[in-house]
Amino acid sequence: MSDTTKPDNPFPQWKPEHPSFDVLKTWWETLETDRGERAALRRAASLTEVMLSPAFHRLLNSLQRAGYGVADYRYPKLAAIVGLAARIKTETSETLATRMGSPKNGGDKATMSDLRIRRVFACDDIEELYTLLRRALALLGDQANLPNLAATLWHWSPMDEKRPNDPRRRLAYDYYAAAPL
Repeated sequence: MSDTTKPDNPFPQWKPEHPSFDVLKTWWETLETDRGERAALRRAASLTEVMLSPAFHRLLNSLQRAGYGVADYRYPKLAAIVGLAARIKTETSETLATRMGSPKNGGDKATMSDLRIRRVFACDDIEELYTLLRRALALLGDQANLPNLAATLWHWSPMDEKRPNDPRRRLAYDYYAAAPL
């Protein structure tokens, strides 16, 4: 990348084959060999705790070396990705919202209640979103689609009805398509 080339942004929505997800996946797989760091991230109750971890900086540095721009103001979003990715034990092909809306094994209710998902939809604060999604992952047995989770968090911002690619819309569509109504 030359000095005049603008760095690429990582984690584009609806493009799970994007190379930035390969960087994330490689980083996530290395956590399996560093169980102490994974455990520390799983216990991190705040994004500040995540940002102070060596694992956060390894992913940040890996993304930057690969030519992806991560501005300082994006660090909390990257920290949310790191903290939640550390909780994922098994990767799935279904989107996060599809899993939240799908009935529990043998049940007739969504895994995550309508009230809980509405709290997620209404959340504008990344720290609060991190807490809500930590709880959601626990309900989902710590199984999630890593690229989908990362893209959702990376593009999360205060609700704007005029923004056509707001990740909340995709969450709502996927959740209610899977949820028994």
